[in-house]
Order: sequence, then structure tokens, then C-alpha cells
Amino acid sequence: MKLNAFPILGCAASLATAIAGASCGTSTTCAVDSSGVYVCSSYTSAYPYDYAYTDPYYSTTWGYYPYYVDTYYDPYGYSYVYAASMAPTPTVDGSAGSNVPELLDKAHRAANAIDLGVRAALDPIADLLKTTPAQDGNTIMFGPGNHGNGNYQFTIRRVSEADKRFGWKLEARPAGSSGDFSLAAGGTIRVGDQPRRGHGVFGVDCNTLSAADASVTCRGTLLMGFAHTNDGDKILNVGLKAYTPDMTASMPLDAEVFAWRHGDTENHVRLVARTNLSGTATSARETVAIKLTYVKDAGVRADAAATGGDITQGQMYVVSTCVPPDLDQSHAMTQTRTCSSDGTNCTGSTLTCAPQLQTAAVPNPDAMASDPPAGMPEMPSEPTAIPDGSGN
Repeated sequence: MKLNAFPILGCAASLATAIAGASCGTSTTCAVDSSGVYVCSSYTSAYPYDYAYTDPYYSTTWGYYPYYVDTYYDPYGYSYVYAASMAPTPTVDGSAGSNVPELLDKAHRAANAIDLGVRAALDPIADLLKTTPAQDGNTIMFGPGNHGNGNYQFTIRRVSEADKRFGWKLEARPAGSSGDFSLAAGGTIRVGDQPRRGHGVFGVDCNTLSAADASVTCRGTLLMGFAHTNDGDKILNVGLKAYTPDMTASMPLDAEVFAWRHGDTENHVRLVARTNLSGTATSARETVAIKLTYVKDAGVRADAAATGGDITQGQMYVVSTCVPPDLDQSHAMTQTRTCSSDGTNCTGSTLTCAPQLQTAAVPNPDAMASDPPAGMPEMPSEPTAIPDGSGN
């Protein structure tokens, strides 16, 4: 890959007031890669968007959004329910799907609802990394630049060279505006032994994003603690506050979501959705908490606890599905039980699954419950607010 390198020196006037206490005199070297991305030494390892990611399934290089919630590998093509398609920002695509059992599809949609918020924040950054950066001390700024119907700028700050600690922020305003920018997303990362690996926090304010960019459909707040280990594990702790990917598709939801991607062989995740289960009497939406386990070459198991909607108060439906690696819904085994809301007094038979998926993992039906998957490593803490780029 040919890189055109050049140094960025001294202070940029546009950054003089952007970061309090920034100083002149440091420099870094940036190189433009074959995709047009400015790869800046000392900062690249902390970019929130991985422009050089190699997919372990397809063995191809493509842009990667490291805060995605992963569910399962779909041999039919892993279609994104919330897909960018031809739109400048991710949009709801209710028709997309795959030949998988209902419970897997609902988990996939719940994960993609979160991934839409991640994309809404990181897609502008992917574009901004192709604009000429300016440096002020230990801070580099990309933009301003237009994306969708908004105008954005991305700032990344090296807080500690010794600790490899960085802070970053994305600010937005309407396209064509000369007014002040507003904080739309931000994060911190302490980089590990490999680029874009480490631990930190990430947050997206969809209300600010959508106010600046009318093409953004999400609303509410997404707050995340993350850890990406050197051996490929990804652990996410996500808090949703009045969050929805699209007000016309789903009502805002407060929920806790946990995800653990164990290399490229297993995914364990807890998701929450307000959705109608096909086995209930009407189209009223239930609150459904789902624990899903994907094991490569074994298949997928999903256990769901549903309350509200058509379900009698004080009770919950427990729905479990197992499906082999082909994920074909005609090969799935599904069981539905009625239980008391505390998980006791269940009626119904047990489900027989592949040995790696035999153990049931019935989730706590409370959408806000702290209920990580069994065996999950220590959970990273969520931030209490959108990180402001200072790295603190």
C-alpha cells in the first residue's frame, strides 16, 4: 500500500480554543493510504473507526465499527435489518431478514437497532478521516466536513503517551451553518498491545445528531463501556436511555445490553426489544429480554423472557429455540413455557439442543436488569454521560 506522508506541525488557529490548555511545539506525521484515509502516527491506534480491519469470516479488508453488538454468523449472508443501503446515514429497513427462526431474527434486529446508533456516530468520522487534519499540541482535528444533512468535525487528543490514553469527540451542526458545534458523540480509549484494541468508554447522543442532521433517525442516548482484548475478545456493556433507532419503527426504550464476542468462534449476548411474539393473541408488543449464544459449527440457542403485551400480569412467557449451524428455521427446535414473573412455576417440557447449547440461560425479564451472560469476563463500566473528548 503506497502512503503519501507529510508532517503536521505547530498550532492550528482553528484549534486554539478547541481544547483548553493545548500547547504548541509537537508534531506528528500523517500518510494518506490507498483509501484516502489520513493515517496519523501516534494517533492511528486510537481511531474509533477501524479503516483497515480484516474480517475473520470472509478474510477481506473493510471498514469496521468496533462497538457493534454481534449476534451470529449467518450463512445466508447476515443481512443488516438496519442498513445503510444508498442513504447517507443508516436507516431502518424493515423488509430485510434471513431464513432463521423468529427468536434469532428478533435478537438480530435488537442488536442492529443499537448498531444503527453506532453507525450514526462513526460514519461521519469515516468520512472526516479523509479530510486534511490540523494539529494543536497533542490534539488533531479533522474537518469540518459535510455528511448526510449535517456538518461535522472530529477531534482526537493524546492524553498520555506513556499510558497510550486518548480522548475523542464528534461535534455536529446543520450543513451550511456557521454556528457553534454541539457534542454528538465521544469516547476514551487506553490502547492495548495492538491498534484499536484496549478498553474505554463510548457514547452517542442521537438527539443532538438528529437535531443537526435531519437524515439521522435514531433518538435518545447510547452509553457503552468496552474492552477489546489482544486475543480478539470484545466485551460491551451498553446502556440505552429513551433510545430508538427510528421513532416510526419502535418506541423509545430504556435497557441494559451486554455482549461478549469470544474471538471468531462464539458470541454471547443479552438484548431487549419491544416486539410482538407470533404465538401471542394479538399484535400488541411484549417486552422481550433475549439471551443468545452462537457457537461456531454447533449453531445458535436463544432463550427469551417476555412480559407485557398479551401476557397476563404476574406471568411471563419463556421461549427457547435451538438451531444447527445452517440456521434454517425448518431445522429449529422451539419450546414455549408459561412461568410466574419470577421464573418459577413453569409449565412445559425441556428442550434438547447440541451439547454446547444444552444449558438454558433464561434472562431476567426486567429490561434494566444487570444480567450478563454466564461466564462473561469482568464487565467494563458504562460512562455516566457522553465523553467530552478530554480523555477524563
